Amino acid sequence: MTLVVERKMSDFLEAPKGGGVLEASGVVAKDGYYYVIFDNVRRIARVHSSLQPGSKKHSWFGKTREGEGYEDIAFSRPRRRFYLLIEAEKHPDGTYKALIDECDEDARYKSRRWVDFSFEQRNTGFEGLSAVRWKGRDHLLALCEGNRCRAGRKGKKPGGGRIHVLQRARTVWKPVATIALPPNVKFRDYSAVSLRGTRIAVISQETSRLWIGTLRFRDWTIVGRGAIYDFPRTRKGNPKYCTLEGLCWLSPRTFVLVSDLCKGKYSRRCRKRDQSIHIFQVPTRHRR
Repeated sequence: MTLVVERKMSDFLEAPKGGGVLEASGVVAKDGYYYVIFDNVRRIARVHSSLQPGSKKHSWFGKTREGEGYEDIAFSRPRRRFYLLIEAEKHPDGTYKALIDECDEDARYKSRRWVDFSFEQRNTGFEGLSAVRWKGRDHLLALCEGNRCRAGRKGKKPGGGRIHVLQRARTVWKPVATIALPPNVKFRDYSAVSLRGTRIAVISQETSRLWIGTLRFRDWTIVGRGAIYDFPRTRKGNPKYCTLEGLCWLSPRTFVLVSDLCKGKYSRRCRKRDQSIHIFQVPTRHRR
């Protein structure tokens, strides 16, 4: 992947809770703005696509809601609705399940629904979200963080990327199909998903790579193997980007991404690029 431009989130906004931390975890592009959500605050930021530091066009969008933060954001153009993903919380039945908040284009809160799918742990649930309409029905594509939607060591075993296709059923979102990523997508984890027509893209935070494939809607399957791209690396092959979480198509070859906070285990080269918004372009050559 080729970097076009990147800026720190602090160039646009002040952290609402103080401390200067903006743990960006998801992004969607809409009408000349990037709508960004965070792990550490349950609120949306609206960043103008000019990415001009200090511009008054950048602002917080809507009110802060109670809770730690959101994992991803999606937008349905037919319904004019934002969907905001909460990774997983304790459900009344004792299991851990994701929640999806819904708000309109003016950031007015509309509803919250559980996702009818259980996880083993609270911190290893759905990590990515994308909205699509198929045959007149709205669907959400929910990407599991761990391989085969598992936690722990089993979730780190590469080659089992899974995306659940969700439909709204009254008070819940119900999985109606599962998209299995090709086995050549040997990522240790999965942090975001985005659709552009039939083209689908997924990134990995730990593996620091992006995969692009073709989605066949009629049976929710992937056509072929797709293509895998590395994010920039050092001469020794070490990743420069270690916390990429949000992803959204801008054009057939261009993406906007956001990055989370680099915590203690990460090297200095990664900390230089955390808590930022990035524009990347797909090169003409790729690895499979």
